[in-house]
Amino acid sequence: MSLRYGSPDLRNYPSEFVPFALGQLLVPAPVNFAWFTTADPVNPGAIRWGPIVSLTPQQPHYSGMVAILVDEVTESQAEYTTMAFRAAPGALVIGSTTAGADGDVSTIPLPGGYSSYISGLGVFYPDKRPTQRVGIIPNIVVTPTIEGIRAGRDELIEEAVRQIRGVGGAMF
Repeated sequence: MSLRYGSPDLRNYPSEFVPFALGQLLVPAPVNFAWFTTADPVNPGAIRWGPIVSLTPQQPHYSGMVAILVDEVTESQAEYTTMAFRAAPGALVIGSTTAGADGDVSTIPLPGGYSSYISGLGVFYPDKRPTQRVGIIPNIVVTPTIEGIRAGRDELIEEAVRQIRGVGGAMF
């Protein structure tokens, strides 16, 4: 994850796990941001709701606007990080719908040296809306254009700056 213009850029896979370390600096009060389901090993086929995942405010608190940049490459840990940062008051997710591939990963070895992967967790928002196979839906849909790419522009960052300047008057 990189920070550009004060916006988390999650159009890649984060090199560090930061949902709590940074997310807790963005919220003024405790806030729920995710809910997991797990398989019940005592009752095969049954799924159980686990505890809701929350952010607890920490200092120094950042009270400015948060614009989170995502696209179809945003997956797994980056989606979970987006969920945490989106819990900040007034946060906006800008870009295109993410991959919908969050949750833990378990490897299943197959004959012939092959393997497959499966998630053993269901990932949901606190209101039980799923994120797996659905993705994180942006507040503002922005996709790069051929003209923008040719001109060397990053249209998602441009939109984030417009939003931040329009709401918070930040200087860049």
